[in-house]
Amino acid sequence: MPMRSLSPWSARRLPSSDLFNQFEEFFNDMDRLNSPALRGAGMDFTPAVDIDEKDNAYLVTADIPGMKKEEIKVDINDNVLTISGERIKEVKNEAKGESRYSERVHGKFQRSFSLPAHVDASKVQAAFQDGVLSITIPKAEGARSHSIKIQ
Repeated sequence: MPMRSLSPWSARRLPSSDLFNQFEEFFNDMDRLNSPALRGAGMDFTPAVDIDEKDNAYLVTADIPGMKKEEIKVDINDNVLTISGERIKEVKNEAKGESRYSERVHGKFQRSFSLPAHVDASKVQAAFQDGVLSITIPKAEGARSHSIKIQ
């Protein structure tokens, strides 16, 4: 499997405190490790995630269709955001022996992201609607961008 890079023209960098660089490094590491061995480690699928930076917050959006909000867990521990859960396969058709083919993925998932030091973890908010998990991570007051007037 080819290695994915969010900026393929850049050389390998030292670990960064920038959320987006960490996101890129995470994807590169996952591509190297994406093998049947991961399934043996208990992770059955990986939800797609977008991370956007606004003036006052980071926005994390994850596609997790077919789940209820009660089945999804969002935690922050030691400045690491973790999204986890388990999608249970419905057994209606299996009991009748009608299931012949299935591409939908079921089982456990977990995604973790290191947060920058300049976020206010106590004010993180999460919402789940129509299969999309949206997490807003406010920046700390001193970390917000602002313009400086040149004199």
